[in-house]
Amino acid sequence: MMYTSKEYAEALYSGVRGLKDKEATVSIKRFVGKLKDRGLIALLPLILRGLPAAARKLDGIEEVTVESAHELNSELADRAVGLIGGDRNQSEVTMHVNPDLLGGIRVRGRDTVYDATLKNHLVTLKEKFVRSS
Repeated sequence: MMYTSKEYAEALYSGVRGLKDKEATVSIKRFVGKLKDRGLIALLPLILRGLPAAARKLDGIEEVTVESAHELNSELADRAVGLIGGDRNQSEVTMHVNPDLLGGIRVRGRDTVYDATLKNHLVTLKEKFVRSS
């Protein structure tokens, strides 16, 4: 069975999570040795690139992007994360200002997109108008 670099990253992180430095070093060397033995050492850069995402996933930390037309204060950002059922304390939140949105917010995370932007409302209104004509 062939595994993806993402799955290898998760295996590596779960194997070293909670270990002391010396134990982690031994575990990492063993992991790299197994990759070499199986002829998969070329995957190592992809595995290492996927390590931060694997750590967030296994530690239960969700990536959430809050996009708005204007900068939001931390209280509004917390409320935005709550719109998708997330917890600010268990989320890594990236704030992004996008003037093209005109107004409102868009929140992405937890396999969900909550789009309460003025641009989205205008597009929806246009589609309803075209359908009713």
